[in-house]
Amino acid sequence: MKMPLVIIGSGHAGYTLARAFRQHDTSTPVVVLTEDGGEYYSKPQLSHGFGHQTSAAQLIQNSATGMAAELKIMVRPHTRVTAIDFAAQKITAGAAQIPYSDLVLAVGAKPFVPPIEGDGAQDILTLNNLEQYRRYFDTLNRSEHVLVIGGGLVGTEIAHDIAQHKRVTLVDIGSRLLERLVPEPVSQRLHSVMDQVTLRFGTVVARIDKVAKGYSVTMVDGVKLTVDAIICTAGLKPRLDLTAGLEIQRGIVVDSYLRTSQAHVYALGDCAEIEGQILPYLQPITLSANALASTLAGKPTPVHFGPLPVAVKTPRYPIQLAGLTQGSNLDWQINEGDDGLTALAHRDNKLVGYVTTGSRNGFSLLPTLMR
Repeated sequence: MKMPLVIIGSGHAGYTLARAFRQHDTSTPVVVLTEDGGEYYSKPQLSHGFGHQTSAAQLIQNSATGMAAELKIMVRPHTRVTAIDFAAQKITAGAAQIPYSDLVLAVGAKPFVPPIEGDGAQDILTLNNLEQYRRYFDTLNRSEHVLVIGGGLVGTEIAHDIAQHKRVTLVDIGSRLLERLVPEPVSQRLHSVMDQVTLRFGTVVARIDKVAKGYSVTMVDGVKLTVDAIICTAGLKPRLDLTAGLEIQRGIVVDSYLRTSQAHVYALGDCAEIEGQILPYLQPITLSANALASTLAGKPTPVHFGPLPVAVKTPRYPIQLAGLTQGSNLDWQINEGDDGLTALAHRDNKLVGYVTTGSRNGFSLLPTLMR
């Protein structure tokens, strides 16, 4: 019997790879191993599901059993891999020994929570998978005042979403929302439309203590506030707990073919560092999965990334961006009207990135960046 292709992880990366591989190869056994229930859902929906009062159950598009039937694969939910023998091409999961012809690590990333003192720090919420969303949804429904730590992409989306129903305070060490993604005028417009959110910049949370009702939060600048729930969106760190024997830097090091330092072992998604880059967005993961599926089916195919568009899910002030949009050496050309704003980033008189807002569609600028 032919040894299976084994994929560890059932997120967007793992299931997209399995689906794409089946388009090339309908006979090779495929086994997906996952620590969670193996449900298929759209991860970007997590950051704005609460505003629509969408429960975790309502986010699920298919069960593990349904995915197995649809893709003609085996899905083993609630299965924790404890060891990988690269020489023998064998995985240990509990008492089971699972051989593989090729192995793909699609194990994702885990939320980064900065060191914070106090007995309430253990109750900080994170939002990176369906199980965390269940806790988040239930906790926020019992809360009135919510603190969001981090004003990057996810933190901004979450604060915007929660503020439809709750009082929200957002704290970030930087000086504005989306500081690493967009020029200052865009942040300022976003601040204006998110005026229902209390924004505290240039500080961080030092301590969280449980009190009779909720939590007492102390900032490093001495400011204190009382909240009912805290969610941290300070970033993600690639999961590296199955990587003994692999080359590691910030993530699992792979080349343009998604190959790791071990033969027949690949990495994909949030855990992979592709030629020095970690790209935790859906489009690069989809492009990577499609290229890897072709490689695994016998046609080696490198992944190529052009300028990658990103949409910020803030409906009161929609934002699209692509290309190079951060750095002190960019020359910005900004045009604004009643329908939104267009910011063009130039370097050496060449268009290298853009940001559009409102009803302006920046995706039409992508071909210009690709030249």
